[in-house]
Amino acid sequence: MANSTDSSHSNLKESLVAHSQTRQENGQHLLESSSSEAPTRDPSVPNLHKLLRGKGREWEVIGAKPRPLQLLDLPVDILRLIVKEVTHTNDLTSLALTNSKLYSLTVPHIYARFDIVWPDDTVPPSDSKNVDALTYGLATLCLGSKFAQRTKWLRGSSMAYSQPSQRLSDNQYAKYTRKFSLGNGPKDWTSEYMVTKESGKMLGTLVAIAVGKMVNLETFVWDMPTGVLSEVFMALASLQDHYPEGDSKLEKVWVRWHDNSEIPDASSSISSPIQAAPPPPPLAVPPIGSTVTPIGNTLPHDFHPPVTQPITYSESHVEYPTFSVLPPLKSLTVLDIDELAYLDEMSVLIERSRSKLRELRVGISQKARTADFAQAWDGTTLQQVDHDARWPGESRISDRRLGGVLGVLVGRIYDIRRKSTMKIQEKEPTDTAPEQGSASQANGGEEFSSHFNAVHQLFEHTNTSMSSQAHSQNQQQTNSATARGQSNIRPCADRKRLDGKLQLETLELERVSLSVQVCTKAVDWSILTSLTILDCMFVEHLWRALKRQFHPTPPAHGSPAGAPTQYHLALKQIHTDTTSNTLISFIKETLAPNSLEVLFLQDRRRTPGPAVKLDQIFKGAIKRHRSSLKKLLLDSSDESGEVRRWTSWMLSSEIVCYITSGRMPNLKELSAAFDFKDWHPFLQRLPNIPQLRSLHIPHMLEHIGNFEPKELALQLIDIITLRPEIQLCYVGIGAKCFEILETRPSDISNGGSDGLGGNHGNGAIVIDMDDDNDDDGSEADEETEEDDDDVNDDNSTGSQADAGDDLTDVSDDAESETDSLREGDLVGSAARLRLREILFYDDKVAIFKARHARL
Repeated sequence: MANSTDSSHSNLKESLVAHSQTRQENGQHLLESSSSEAPTRDPSVPNLHKLLRGKGREWEVIGAKPRPLQLLDLPVDILRLIVKEVTHTNDLTSLALTNSKLYSLTVPHIYARFDIVWPDDTVPPSDSKNVDALTYGLATLCLGSKFAQRTKWLRGSSMAYSQPSQRLSDNQYAKYTRKFSLGNGPKDWTSEYMVTKESGKMLGTLVAIAVGKMVNLETFVWDMPTGVLSEVFMALASLQDHYPEGDSKLEKVWVRWHDNSEIPDASSSISSPIQAAPPPPPLAVPPIGSTVTPIGNTLPHDFHPPVTQPITYSESHVEYPTFSVLPPLKSLTVLDIDELAYLDEMSVLIERSRSKLRELRVGISQKARTADFAQAWDGTTLQQVDHDARWPGESRISDRRLGGVLGVLVGRIYDIRRKSTMKIQEKEPTDTAPEQGSASQANGGEEFSSHFNAVHQLFEHTNTSMSSQAHSQNQQQTNSATARGQSNIRPCADRKRLDGKLQLETLELERVSLSVQVCTKAVDWSILTSLTILDCMFVEHLWRALKRQFHPTPPAHGSPAGAPTQYHLALKQIHTDTTSNTLISFIKETLAPNSLEVLFLQDRRRTPGPAVKLDQIFKGAIKRHRSSLKKLLLDSSDESGEVRRWTSWMLSSEIVCYITSGRMPNLKELSAAFDFKDWHPFLQRLPNIPQLRSLHIPHMLEHIGNFEPKELALQLIDIITLRPEIQLCYVGIGAKCFEILETRPSDISNGGSDGLGGNHGNGAIVIDMDDDNDDDGSEADEETEEDDDDVNDDNSTGSQADAGDDLTDVSDDAESETDSLREGDLVGSAARLRLREILFYDDKVAIFKARHARL
């Protein structure tokens, strides 16, 4: 292959020279004859040079070919488009080994994504030899091809003393990487890479070296809770040095932090600059007599926060620098935060990215959710951030921050205080409390004070001794820091008040104590389209404030008949694990009809039953947005696994009939509990929702006999066999997940298997190069089917009855079809359906990922 290719290239060169000479002679002849006769051109024929767009020379070479064109004779641009359609890694590798030209075109696609996917902890280990993709993959990215070529020379290869290949001499694979991702996995596996151990230090160093070479990196994901070295952040920051204007291609950073409270074991590095973390902080108990304002829990007017002393880097038990050195980002995700220092550095990055940031995801660690910095506070002497601190270790303000976590994040673009602190301080002490009270009233303090009991639900397990100890500690801090607290807030009066807003499109919060004023004032809600709030305090106050602030504007008096109501919110996706009547009222009255596309409602509160009935959700949210809903999840089960609690939101027969009536033409993903008596009616009416792509049934009530998820999935295959227009692909029933595949007889004869999908079954780390497209089907086909299914109630009812009769009549044929499929007796060339048990595709199917109720 290589010899024939080289000869073809030499022939190309000879033909090119001959053709260019002939073209020059013809050109001279045309110039001589042009003086006597002016050329005429048909205006309807387009100019060929304009269509070629600078590729005229390649076109001339192709036109001079004496033989029919072959694949390699096509222009490079066309070959690049052909290679782009090949998505499987094995196919790309085969193309790269075929020809040098194809090699140069496929290598950028092979190394475009570096995804480490850990195997599931339930998969048994394999005895076969496994390749540690994490180690070998990083070695390839760090060393490049020069290292491998030099190794062959030193080992006495036949290539010794030969001229190195120019094609491989400078092939740095890291420069092609656009996405670098380290996924999360079983704790027994990932714990070996903790940042406090030698192996974690080596992993961080390898990643830093590789990332420093990824000049085209767009996405960086570290979802492994092992910690990230500061060297990795410095490598990400150095990417902007490769561009003259300093604007790197990095747009998305996703980091999941480790638990800093864990004490390193004997294998940890002694020389590591990260010191052992102190014990977990005590519970943050609100002071006695405090109330709740739109900013947070109020503190007494005579409370003065303690002044912390700056520390050195050797005394810090967290990495520095981290986020503060990164270039402006479009998407920022930081999860499991357990240190205030991370929030301070994130505030610097958010200020730098204020005009570019579109996605923000923040999650507080489960162990740190009760710490002082994780609570939303309100007091006259509190600040959001220390503007004079050059790094978090120099901060002189306490852990109790104005506005809590959200107040710190927006502390450099938005000031919560309406008046400068200096003016407040100049007033008499007797006027401070009334002024604070009036400010609270102006911002809805009366309403929030009435709901103060919700604050103490988190602290019910706190005993009296801990509360009194915290109260006495606050008193000591007040007495010792009264004088020093005055100097703390002096620089704030010299600054101009910040009043910026984040232009976010996606906002996701987990275990964050909400500051309603920050949420409503520091975020532009006219742009926000996706909102996720999981296990957050004061979420009820947020729904109530949004409903009051963005209430629809009716047509003005004197407007023509039929004038539409003006809606001010652009929300299309809502996910929350605390469903309430306030939320349903917000969805019904504040959002425009048929505008909500994704609705994930869960109720994880430890109560006997959900506060909202299923009929209220159906009438207030589902029915109002029936034409626009694409993904729907309803789950009332709690984390304790209380028996029968999930039956509160089990779909009733009426709702099942409504969903399968064709009146929800865009529904593609559905997750809800079913009653077994409604299962067969659902199967009969499944053809009315052919666009459904994913189905998740976590619970099934009153199932007859043993509950076998595979048998229910096979019943779905029977229906799809009879009605091929149904697009159902992924089915999750209970703890099992299945994929419905089309199989042809040629695939079975070549050795198809029904094992687990992907390479997850071998017990090794694998590199996943597949695309993350949620929708694999054609959008045009889906829209056509949606138009056909959008019928009125009378017609749809009749078609459902007919469809049910047809399915009943041919049930025996469906069983025989399944039996022949399972026996492998495939006759003819038509595609048959096959059921494959897989792991839940959390990355590809939104309802599968949302079922965990966490970011």
